[in-house]
Amino acid sequence: MNHKIVSLLLAVMLITGLIAPLNAHLVQASPGSPTSVTIAGSFQSELGCSGGVGGDWDPACTNTHLAYDTNDDVWQASFTIPAGSWEYKAALNNGWTENYGANAQPDGANIPLVLTQTTTVKFYYDDKSHWVTDNANSVIATVPGDFQQSLGCAGNWAPGCLRSWLQDPDGDGSYVFQTTQIPAGNYRAKVAIDESWDENYGQGGVRDGDNIPFSVPQDNTTVIFRYDAIPHLLNIQVGNEPGYDNSVWWDGLKHDSRDPLYRQPFGAVTTGTTITLRFRTFAHDVTSVQLRLWDTAKSEQRLLPLHSAATVSDEAGAYEIWEVSFAAPSYLTILYYRFIVTDGTDTDYYEDDELLDGGLGQPYDDSADRSWQIDVYDPHFTTPDWFKDAVIYQIFPDRFRNGLTANDPVSGTFFYGETP
Repeated sequence: MNHKIVSLLLAVMLITGLIAPLNAHLVQASPGSPTSVTIAGSFQSELGCSGGVGGDWDPACTNTHLAYDTNDDVWQASFTIPAGSWEYKAALNNGWTENYGANAQPDGANIPLVLTQTTTVKFYYDDKSHWVTDNANSVIATVPGDFQQSLGCAGNWAPGCLRSWLQDPDGDGSYVFQTTQIPAGNYRAKVAIDESWDENYGQGGVRDGDNIPFSVPQDNTTVIFRYDAIPHLLNIQVGNEPGYDNSVWWDGLKHDSRDPLYRQPFGAVTTGTTITLRFRTFAHDVTSVQLRLWDTAKSEQRLLPLHSAATVSDEAGAYEIWEVSFAAPSYLTILYYRFIVTDGTDTDYYEDDELLDGGLGQPYDDSADRSWQIDVYDPHFTTPDWFKDAVIYQIFPDRFRNGLTANDPVSGTFFYGETP
């Protein structure tokens, strides 16, 4: 698209209030990039579009064009949208031939956008990953540090430079940025939210915490930044192959308490039952895995070593499966368990997430003491006759009013998988 046309279009949009001002650097994208990116959806008629279906779903409406920012290498724009339940996707080159929806998928599902009040929403599209998102649905997180100029940012420690944008196309709450552009040297980094220093996280997930140091041994080394939005932890992995390098690769860690591969039997067990727990790491990445087991009846901790039981592979690489088996106690109790993972001098923890709903867990730098639960019961227990025909009332007053919306589950993370 001609640079003058882009400038004129932006001027018109700024005057009409359809797009919030962006920093300078709005220019034509590099060759091979789209000539335009449109946020096409069910709210376009609210923004003055007249094509498509009643003004909506119009891939050629200039009112909802994104602008390419050469400093960020990302298409972006802000629009003020009324309250309502809306949907959208990104349409390229003013048509539907190439479009991207949920999870950065071509011709993917529409992306929902639920607003309880009129809101200025900023939209983003990265043509490298094809991720299209907005700051209402996603955490907009970047990795500012003293390495950013090597990525093409105008300066270092720039939270607004999206060349170090942490992205989450699959919506699992883990935001990733990967690069080979950082030269050999020693660096520091942290996480900034919404392109600003107002909210930032450093070592240990602490808000306004210390910078996180890392070293790149040689040029062209792969560096992977991974940010987990719930504990606010940034993990930095240097090198594209796991190994015995005093660094546990979090990407390879997995335990799922509902998957029979990782836990047998499922659910509560009778006294004396043999329980088998398994844990996954990248192959040849960690030196040991331990099970931390807490027995509530005895208020007692046990540490059980897991042994390497098998190596499996998929398209992402080779994994090591660690295993431990033990007998449930002969008395009634509740067992709580989590994992301690070590690679040389680096020790990390894999536990349940903050919802404490079982299933998949997550890694931690420091233990959050969020364990999975195994109930041990008496197989000879019989239900009393008086109880068999009883009517039980269980009243939860907190279910009737959402008094604290700040602790609402994030869509896609709740126990049953539905939108809260």
